[in-house]
Amino acid sequence: MSRRLKTVLLAAAGVILAVLLVGGGFLLGMNPDLAGNMRNLLPDGCAASSGVSPDNYQLQQEVLQKLESTFYKAVDSETLESDAIDGMVAGLDDPYTVYFDPDEYASFLEDTGGVYSGVGMTVELKDQLVTIISTFKDTPAELAGIKSGDIILSVDGVSTEGQNLDEVVGRIKGPEGTTVKLELYRLTATSTSTTVAGTTNGGAVDRTTETTGKPTADISHLPPGGATTEYTLTRKTIAIPVTERETLEAGIKKVALISFFTFSDGSADALRAEVKKAVEVDHVAAIILDLRSNGGGLLDEAIDVASIFISNGTIVSTEGLHSPEQVYKASGDAYAQIPLYVLTDAYTASASEIVSGALQDYSRAILVGETTFGKGLVQSIEPLTNGGAIKVTTAVYLTPKGRDINKTGIAPDVVAPDDPVTTSVDEAIQAALDLVSGKTTAP
Repeated sequence: MSRRLKTVLLAAAGVILAVLLVGGGFLLGMNPDLAGNMRNLLPDGCAASSGVSPDNYQLQQEVLQKLESTFYKAVDSETLESDAIDGMVAGLDDPYTVYFDPDEYASFLEDTGGVYSGVGMTVELKDQLVTIISTFKDTPAELAGIKSGDIILSVDGVSTEGQNLDEVVGRIKGPEGTTVKLELYRLTATSTSTTVAGTTNGGAVDRTTETTGKPTADISHLPPGGATTEYTLTRKTIAIPVTERETLEAGIKKVALISFFTFSDGSADALRAEVKKAVEVDHVAAIILDLRSNGGGLLDEAIDVASIFISNGTIVSTEGLHSPEQVYKASGDAYAQIPLYVLTDAYTASASEIVSGALQDYSRAILVGETTFGKGLVQSIEPLTNGGAIKVTTAVYLTPKGRDINKTGIAPDVVAPDDPVTTSVDEAIQAALDLVSGKTTAP
């Protein structure tokens, strides 16, 4: 299997066989042909070693035969197959563990490839609302004024109510040059409702995020105080950016502001190149690393990104029932002396939190902004023989000091949320610049 498939979405060296062993008997509650097809999804010998007795298999076949002889219409075996697996996975009560049928898996691989056709934004299902996490620069979504936190109510007039994230994503993605109409809900700046946050791996709504799962949307959960707007966007081929860099001033000091968008294959090398130029060519006095709305990606890339700034020591550790403890250490050759400020918000998630947590634990950077999303879990991808795949949570991860940030997030050292009303200034960036210049100090 390729390295990408083994590591995508924070893939640790987890094994999903135990999950399939537990659910193997349930999978076979279909018609005879379907039962055979679904057995083929399991590794050889799985049924025999699952601990499910032949009597249980026989009972399922008996129920199936009763249904086939009495049900009032024909059965779509492919739909039953997919629904049965979805049901087994849903029984784990983990929104991050999900079955991809062959079409969904093909779409997923397209999303992880760095180029796709869509409108240029990442989304997450958070609090049962399809929420936009970020938009990419100069894409249809960004140019139309769509923002992080906007909630998708409908796609081409079809409500997201009762839809899972994959279904919504599939309706937003499409061939370049075609259009898609989105109905979005945005909280007003004066709303007192809690911020809706989310986490990646991007597309088309174009890109689903790292936490793509099968729970469905429930728009009755909309927080009050918002307004609805419709957008008609023309799809285009999107090349997902990795970094952006600009030079700012903090008093008499030059500062590099580096925005880092995704932990995709090779992204750490791209970031290292930007840091190298900032330090060795531009001779900046400090770096501001912007991880806001970065939903994460590959575990290996997170280790490599943290290693740009941390010379040695543990970056993160992972452990699960079927995944022995693994400790990931810095790889060396770090820019360990350059002052570093990391911007975070409620959409900073997963791999971004691994980096943020390590930098904070070692007092290597000052975190500025808002508390992060709080996804401290690791997923692995395992392809299946039918052309689909299982994405399964295999482990929890801990920061170097042993912090479990799942569902709690990482609090910044300096609280400085960007106020969307003040479009002429980014309060988080300004707070970091004030720290660099000495105008303010961290607590």
